[in-house]
Amino acid sequence: MTESSWKVNGDRWSTDPMLSRWFDKIASTLEPDASRQISATDIERVSALLLVEIARADHDIDTTERAAILAAMEQASTLPETELREVVAEAFNEADSAVSLHEHVSIINSHFDKRNKLALVEQMWRVALADGSIDGHEEYTIRKLCDLIHIKHRDFMQAKLRVIGD
Repeated sequence: MTESSWKVNGDRWSTDPMLSRWFDKIASTLEPDASRQISATDIERVSALLLVEIARADHDIDTTERAAILAAMEQASTLPETELREVVAEAFNEADSAVSLHEHVSIINSHFDKRNKLALVEQMWRVALADGSIDGHEEYTIRKLCDLIHIKHRDFMQAKLRVIGD
C-alpha cells in the first residue's frame, strides 16, 4: 500500500472506514472523553462501585456488607432511596463485568477533594468491617485504592483506626 492511499480521519490515519472506527473505539477506551460532563449520579455510581469492590475482595459478600454499602451511600447521597438502591444494584452488576477501575478512580481523583476522598476511605473500612472482621484481601484492596486516589498511608491507617474505634 502506498502512502498516497492513506487518508486522514481527524488526526488519525486510516486505510478504510471500518479500521478507522475500530481505532477510534480503542482510543475512546484508552482516552475517555474529557469533555463529557460527570453528573452527581455518576459520582455516586462510582463511589458505590468502589465500595462493592471492597465487599467483593474476600469473595464473600454477605448481607451486612450490602447493608453497609447502602448505609454509606445513604449518608452521602441526595438521591431518593429508590434511586439510590438502583445505583447500588447497578454497581453490583457493573463490578461483575468491570475489567479495570481506571475510569472510576480517575473520576474520584478529578471530582473529590481530600476531605471527600478520606470520607470514601472511611466508608470502605466500614464495608470491610461490616461482617465483623477485616479480611486481608479487603485491606489490600483498600490500600491499593488509596494509592490510586492519592491518599497517604498515614491517612489510610488513621481512617482504619477511626472506624475500628467507632
